[in-house]
Amino acid sequence: MKNSSNSLIYLLQNKVYRKLWGIGFVQAIMRWMELTALGIFVFQLTESPFWVAMVGFAHILPLFLFGSLLGLFSEKYQRKKIIFISYFILSIINSLLFLLAIFEFLELWHILLGTFFSGIIWAEDFPVRMGLISDDIDESFLSKAVGLDLTTSNICRIIGPFIAGIYMSYIGIEAVYISGVIFMLVGSLIGYKLKESNNSNVNTNDNFRSYFSNILEGIKYIRSSNIIFPTLIITVIMNIFAFSYRNMVPVIGAESLLITPFLVGVLISFEGIGATIASTILSLKLNIQLSNRFYFFGCIIFLIMIFFLGINDKFLLAIIFMLLAGMSMASFGITQKLIIISNSDKAHRGRVLGVLAASIGTAPLGAILLGFTASIFNANMALVIFSILGLLLCLLVILNYRMFLSTDKSVKR
Repeated sequence: MKNSSNSLIYLLQNKVYRKLWGIGFVQAIMRWMELTALGIFVFQLTESPFWVAMVGFAHILPLFLFGSLLGLFSEKYQRKKIIFISYFILSIINSLLFLLAIFEFLELWHILLGTFFSGIIWAEDFPVRMGLISDDIDESFLSKAVGLDLTTSNICRIIGPFIAGIYMSYIGIEAVYISGVIFMLVGSLIGYKLKESNNSNVNTNDNFRSYFSNILEGIKYIRSSNIIFPTLIITVIMNIFAFSYRNMVPVIGAESLLITPFLVGVLISFEGIGATIASTILSLKLNIQLSNRFYFFGCIIFLIMIFFLGINDKFLLAIIFMLLAGMSMASFGITQKLIIISNSDKAHRGRVLGVLAASIGTAPLGAILLGFTASIFNANMALVIFSILGLLLCLLVILNYRMFLSTDKSVKR
């Protein structure tokens, strides 16, 4: 416990980490608040599970389109400038959406376009902000740094949906957008004051003629690893077959659980509560040698909880399933980044994190397929089908990469 306390003191005394942590906080709370509120709003507007799924699609699409490019950008340009400029631009976009909402001109395509731009901020978080954390933090404290960062994000998953439920019950969507203006301006200001270490961007040059060769080199590096490669494959599986389930929670809340928008926000908050509990424990106690096992079994438990959510019509049981889903997702989230960072060298880390972002960016495919499946059957049946497919594919990967679960250090590369 003393070592854990010393680690926390070290991290909080690190000025760069504190600022990066603050940027992560404002980004995370806005993300969870926005996605929950927009899911409720779009379902009220369209009564279509498909268009609710399209909100998630628009938000995650930038990861797929720009993930690798942002990884290369993070190696070639000052990351603090990327954060400052992008957050400032998004504050302007949120201002425009706020005005459209106030004057009742807000349409579905405005919402989807705004969500796409906010997705770019999330996409850059992996190679830019996480890259800065990995450069600035001593490797012996890295697992604690990633754990604290994810714990904060999970706390935001409690606060964000809860605020969204209040906004959508008593104020309206305009409250979400004005909050976005404030949060993004704060993030931009912190980014402006950020100082990069001398270790950042060690292989920077001013042209992109070698862009494709850089990307191909990164892919070859990943493919040669018995740890990073299956990690990314499972990431793709989870983002297609598991994580899009959130888009269906407002639909399930309205159609199966028969609850109000406020209680939908409360329900989604319980995922954040579970994630916060688990990430707090893991950030203090996780043995880095066991990361792979926590990663894989976190995926399996999460998919099982989604299956149970799909066959359930009781609000109290849904809370339990969301709580356990959040705990297993925290196991996935902490260990995913930790596996990638600890098993890649600095020369390739930006590109590997970029490919990680692109892997997570496959979630739009899952959002489309889930929305389409829900429109054919219903939201509950769509979750049942997707959770079963996800379980089968994860088990298939681990059968082909059994060494992934090994604690033998010789396998780590």
